[in-house]
Amino acid sequence: MVIKFIKKKFYLYFVIVLFIGALNLVMLNQNLNVAEQQTVIKTSTVIPHTDEWLVNTGFEGSADPWFYDIEGDSSDVNATFSPDQANLEITGDQGYFSEISGTPISQEWLNVTNPAFPALPDYHGIDEFGCEVNHTWIDPDDTNQSPSVHWQQNITMPVNMADYVITSASISAVYNASVTTFPGGDPNPSEFYGVDCPGDAVQNAGDYDSVRFYVLISDLDDNEKYEIAWYQSIDLGQDDPEISNITDSLMNTVVEEALIFYLTSLFERDSYNFKITLGIRIKCVDNWNYDRDRWDSLRIKSCNMSFNYIKKINQFTSVSWNQIGNNITGENIQITEANLKFIYKIDQLWPTDLSPNSEIQILLNNNSHEETLKLNLAATTFLEAKQGGFNVTKLILKNVNIGLSIQVYLADEFLLNRSIVISIDDVSLIISYIEIRSDVLGEPEIFRLLAIIAVIAGGIVATYFVLYQRIFKYPLPVRKVRKYKKTLRTTNPPKKHITSSKDAFNKLYKKELSKSAKYTKTKPISQKIEISKQPDKILKNADLKEPTNIKNTGGSDQK
Repeated sequence: MVIKFIKKKFYLYFVIVLFIGALNLVMLNQNLNVAEQQTVIKTSTVIPHTDEWLVNTGFEGSADPWFYDIEGDSSDVNATFSPDQANLEITGDQGYFSEISGTPISQEWLNVTNPAFPALPDYHGIDEFGCEVNHTWIDPDDTNQSPSVHWQQNITMPVNMADYVITSASISAVYNASVTTFPGGDPNPSEFYGVDCPGDAVQNAGDYDSVRFYVLISDLDDNEKYEIAWYQSIDLGQDDPEISNITDSLMNTVVEEALIFYLTSLFERDSYNFKITLGIRIKCVDNWNYDRDRWDSLRIKSCNMSFNYIKKINQFTSVSWNQIGNNITGENIQITEANLKFIYKIDQLWPTDLSPNSEIQILLNNNSHEETLKLNLAATTFLEAKQGGFNVTKLILKNVNIGLSIQVYLADEFLLNRSIVISIDDVSLIISYIEIRSDVLGEPEIFRLLAIIAVIAGGIVATYFVLYQRIFKYPLPVRKVRKYKKTLRTTNPPKKHITSSKDAFNKLYKKELSKSAKYTKTKPISQKIEISKQPDKILKNADLKEPTNIKNTGGSDQK
């Protein structure tokens, strides 16, 4: 009875505790739902992976799937493939222009008029000795006092001169001249016959006859024009002492710096083309009332113009070999390490004095790695770029295709007269990552399960604690008294059935008798048991082998 009572009490308290715990669990579930919306961290199994992320790391057979990319001036760099290596080339170059050279020939020079002085002399042409002019002016019938003639040649450069710098230039031109002076040049000369110059006896002084030889360079449309060589006569035609000719002589020329500047300016207007012009212009001045000027032979015998140019490498130009690999996707992936290795070399020592800052850069998904390789430290044989490789873990991105670029970056503007080749090979990108596979239950579900278990366990503990305080801490007799103390205070009969002493004794007697029945010869006969008026004494001696105060109602013998 006591045990049944304790069970009922336990169930009652346990239900109450579970109800309270269920309320807390509902509130906890709401909080977990909010937390689950913010983050879901799964209990998991960690699976490590280490993979080579690139294909054709040794450039074997072909460059595929590698591809190159150029930024900046594409004429400064190039990318090529050769067996077992990829090349990054800086395309330096140099050139020498010398097309204007020697005696002019008619096949190369076009005879044209001078737009400023369009009247032509009496004769103009090109022979085996060069360009020649002669002219006679007779006053007052001849109005052609300022004849002129040009010979032109258009030049087209083999390269884009915007990418080159002229480093040296020269111009030279040879001329000669012969004229008639007074009184020579005619069997019956007029008193006023011949070319007049300062010092000659003239009527109208203040200006004199002269000739100008010159060399011009200009753009094809003559919008920009420069005179780079010239000679203008001063004493040619002098009477006393007589100067009737000038032997082969060099024209005056601009200084080299000016010639470089002029050419550079023209190439800025047109990076491929310019024009050169040979010119002779005669000036006949009316020094007498009846003046005659005779120019027997005016010649440009030769012209030589040349210049050297070197390739200009523009600052911030770059060339790279690239490969785009697979991506790493999934919220359950964590990248732990990425290591890049490659070998490289240069075919000749880098000109540090020209470009000290140029380098090899590493980019992953267009993000630069902080470590670079200075080109002035590159060796002429293949060496490992960095012992142990480059740690590029922080540049590896998830959910995008991982793209690698190995780039030669030209950080300076400089002149380079030759090509330089940087080669790379054995490019390897090893990526290590872990795959986190979630268990069946996620963290919120586990929290719920643990909360339920905790509520149940708490209910059991709380119930036991209450029962202990109210029941178990008392001895068993006290528990019985406490159990029925309420019934002692009421006049109503107990709701529980109370077994009488007689029924209890008979039940106990039969139980004991049945234990010894197998040792008797005959079955016990029915007998009448008289209950003592002292039930407590009888109950106390109920465990005796032979009961007392038993009246034999049968006829059989009893032992």
